[in-house]
Amino acid sequence: MRIFFVLVLGLMLQANVFGQNTDYMKFDHRKIELGQITKGNIIDTVFTFTNSSSENIQIDIVDACECTTLDWTMDPIAPGEKGQIFVSFDSGKKEVVEEISVDITLLNTDPNTGGPVMDGVSYTYSFK
Repeated sequence: MRIFFVLVLGLMLQANVFGQNTDYMKFDHRKIELGQITKGNIIDTVFTFTNSSSENIQIDIVDACECTTLDWTMDPIAPGEKGQIFVSFDSGKKEVVEEISVDITLLNTDPNTGGPVMDGVSYTYSFK
């Protein structure tokens, strides 16, 4: 029983540390499937989100692997307004199929941790 409790507690902590913070950004899609692509192609996609908080939010940093070029809404986004993260994936920089994580850090402070609000989305692909 004690082992079960420790496992459940560990899973809850992992979800809080590594999970999405849905209090600030509600994405239309958190995972985008790019489909089968030819190695060497550059594929563009967009993650669209709504500010689901009660305050303005502003993206500080968006980061992914070296195969991904990113751009995003730079201005503050009011509650209920939309923002976007633009992704350009260079498949020529990949040898294997994998899920690419896109990490998002806001300038806003998370009241639970005192640190920046962090969130994330991902995309997947396969080679023809």
